[in-house]
Amino acid sequence: MEHCKHYIRNCKFVSPCCGKIYTCRFCHNENESHEINRFEVKQIICSKCNHQQDVSNQCINCGIQFAKYFCKTCNFFDDRIERGYYHCDKCGICRVGENRKYVHCDVCNSCVVDDKGHICRKDAFHTPCPVCLEDLFMSTRGSYILACGHPIHIDCLNDCIKNNKRNCSLCRKSIYSGEDLLKINQYIDAQIELFPFSEEVFYNINCNDCSFSGEAKFHPYGMKCGGCGGYNTTRT
Repeated sequence: MEHCKHYIRNCKFVSPCCGKIYTCRFCHNENESHEINRFEVKQIICSKCNHQQDVSNQCINCGIQFAKYFCKTCNFFDDRIERGYYHCDKCGICRVGENRKYVHCDVCNSCVVDDKGHICRKDAFHTPCPVCLEDLFMSTRGSYILACGHPIHIDCLNDCIKNNKRNCSLCRKSIYSGEDLLKINQYIDAQIELFPFSEEVFYNINCNDCSFSGEAKFHPYGMKCGGCGGYNTTRT
């Protein structure tokens, strides 16, 4: 049986909006000028015998199971149970657990990792990712809240780190914090000491992290903040 690139399932659905047949909502949205409401799906088609029927997880004609994970509320099917799917009543949708324990935070209005250390922010994930602009709440990709409080996809954050982008796209505060930020600042301190700049040039700077405003000595590696000692500064 053929599967789409998004999910592994043995059925397709009849789109309630346009009547067209697709394997999943992503396939539909990628090919149409409108988005589907998956909760309104009423009819599915077995990929083995092509029998059209009401939504369930077993074909009433040939008897095959459509997927190892099935949610009647979300009309969601997928064989990859190793992803740890679960339905959250408060979110109103199925989530990917990935072997981590999640709880629903009423402040963030979304599921978060149950580590008692997440940063709470009202409706935190009900916003687009600042990098790829995909809606974070409805996304199937993992998300993370930066120290500044802004959320981002984990893979988008990793891409930023790989490309040596060290501050938030929205507020420009450092994406690192604590020991990680200290190590970065100490590394730049060491590089500046190892490769001193021959000219004594000073500029007025603003610090994106602590809002310090004042004078700093120029160096190609960075201009050190006189407040927090970091290098997330911009020339004014």
